[in-house]
Amino acid sequence: MKRSIKNAFGQTYLIIEFDEKKNLIHNFWYGLLTVENVKHGATEVLDIMKQTNCTNLLNDNREIIGSWDQANDWIEKEWMPKALGLGLRQFAHVVSNGVFGELSAKEMQTRVGDKFEMRLFNDIDTAKSWLLQNNNN
Repeated sequence: MKRSIKNAFGQTYLIIEFDEKKNLIHNFWYGLLTVENVKHGATEVLDIMKQTNCTNLLNDNREIIGSWDQANDWIEKEWMPKALGLGLRQFAHVVSNGVFGELSAKEMQTRVGDKFEMRLFNDIDTAKSWLLQNNNN
């Protein structure tokens, strides 16, 4: 299953792929994101979680430009409870190269606390290995 999410200009800013064999949802985020992009994209991820019963997310932010921390309040208060309700257990997050994206991810990790297991990574292979190693299908 694969879903592409586009902004108002028709540009793809998120591709969501469900890998049934590995039991993970891989989210590829792109470009400069608005708060509305993050909200819409994250809501689409919830929809895929619901359809697939998959509770393991691989969030790939390597292609994001800038910060997305303006969305962290919404992620914490709206998205996280819904994701937890769908059984979210593990969240591997590959940070973008820029300092602002990394700071956004670290702030989100602080907000997660012990609600579910979230780890930050600098490369996709290490993130995927961790997620698959700890994947309790």
